[in-house]
Amino acid sequence: MKPETKYKGSIKLAAIGDALGWITEFEKSQDSIQKKYNASRIDRFFDWQKTVGGRFLGYTDFIKAGSYSDDTQLMLSVARSIKENGDVDQHYFSKVELPNWLHYARGGGRTVKNAAIKISRKSAKWNKNFFTFKVKDSVIDYRDSGANGAAMRILPIALANLGNEEKIKEEIFANSIITHGHPRAIIGAILYGFAINHIIQFRPEDFNPNSFIAYLGKDIHQKFHLAFLNKKSFLDWKLEWNSFGKNFEHEFTATLNETQQYLRDLYVAIQKNISVKDTLVQLGCYENSTKGSGISTVLAGIYLTCIFHNNPTEAINEAVNSIGSDTDSIAAFTGGLIGALHGQNCIPKKWSKVQDELYLEEISAGLLAISEGQKGILKKPANLEGKKSLNSIIEDNFIENELITFDPLGSGSIKYLNRQKTLTSGKYNLILGVEFEIGQYCVFSKSFDLKNYGDLEKAKSENNESILFEIAESKLSLTNFNQLKSYFKDNKNIKPDLIDLLIDIVKG
Repeated sequence: MKPETKYKGSIKLAAIGDALGWITEFEKSQDSIQKKYNASRIDRFFDWQKTVGGRFLGYTDFIKAGSYSDDTQLMLSVARSIKENGDVDQHYFSKVELPNWLHYARGGGRTVKNAAIKISRKSAKWNKNFFTFKVKDSVIDYRDSGANGAAMRILPIALANLGNEEKIKEEIFANSIITHGHPRAIIGAILYGFAINHIIQFRPEDFNPNSFIAYLGKDIHQKFHLAFLNKKSFLDWKLEWNSFGKNFEHEFTATLNETQQYLRDLYVAIQKNISVKDTLVQLGCYENSTKGSGISTVLAGIYLTCIFHNNPTEAINEAVNSIGSDTDSIAAFTGGLIGALHGQNCIPKKWSKVQDELYLEEISAGLLAISEGQKGILKKPANLEGKKSLNSIIEDNFIENELITFDPLGSGSIKYLNRQKTLTSGKYNLILGVEFEIGQYCVFSKSFDLKNYGDLEKAKSENNESILFEIAESKLSLTNFNQLKSYFKDNKNIKPDLIDLLIDIVKG
């Protein structure tokens, strides 16, 4: 199998797993899936919607089938940060990609969002982004942040440096500590990198799940030894980490022991054919305190890849439909691994329309070229001089098909424009869907006061008509949808209130 097939399979199936798992991420039961999608399980893409920004000031995000979430967005951000020699430009990622990601983030955990905010401080650097944030009545310290927000973005690092475990380990460590300080996040990210680096070497028919698990657990303390911590850039970070009374290396060793025991448990689960549900429970994938753990979710992806190594689509489907777990991240890890094993030819037609497919392929080819020592592969987007910038939206004066610019994604065109009033009176949200020339599609939003937009009602009527058709197309039968379009064609002066009512009716 050609290496390019495996690289594209890994990147694309990671995005596919993310896109499918995002649909089920906040579902409570199979019944809710049946009710919303008329399906017993999610195994294909759907148009769907979710509220973004809270009940009172938020808006409805109409999500097109195949759209991916923050997992893939940040994976692409890391890919754009990789130099020709495979090194990650940690300064560029931390100071350009990460903070600007907040403008177009779709999803995103509390830790990584707070890290993206805090890194904008002048005093903060990629290796000096210590911070705290509040969750209800609790204060969370960076040192205690062990979620999977680091692991979910590091796939490009492993692919760009294939065969060099020491470099993979150091680059992933450096990228992880920009956002997460607990060893659980860091070890999970490195483990995923090691797993990718190993599994991609196999032909599917030669893969042995027990041997794979055994390899990951063998000499684990030697594999994860952090000799580079004595370098100046890491030593200062370690000293700061230790300044609050705990010792990072002690915590790292203890967490590594925990990881090794989990790998042993997985080995036994595979040998004894323990059920998927029971194994994921054992990993902590359903407990609120551990379901987003960097270690638990990566191990879940490794486990599902192992037991369904002969059935790639089922590996991802099982992750996507493990309701109550962190479905999008587990499915993304599973996709990255199973894609590295089988390559892109295993992708079924129903999954071929994942968002930004061509851009994902371009990124994959670029990472392969870097790993093979070629240069000048991952092209940097050019900004469009003299056009409105989405880095700082001040006025609501945009139109569809308008050319804009945004650092770091370059120039693009507005393909979707919507305005929605909030439940809080006197406010509305502007929502822009932008297709960038590099091949990535992003959604931006900005809240405004109604008084600052004198002709909003007219614009709202025009925009809500398109919103109505967008919802109706996915909710109504073809016959009823055509009747609705005919009604609007025959009646030119339909009042905005009636359009609002029709939107509520069609939504159900």
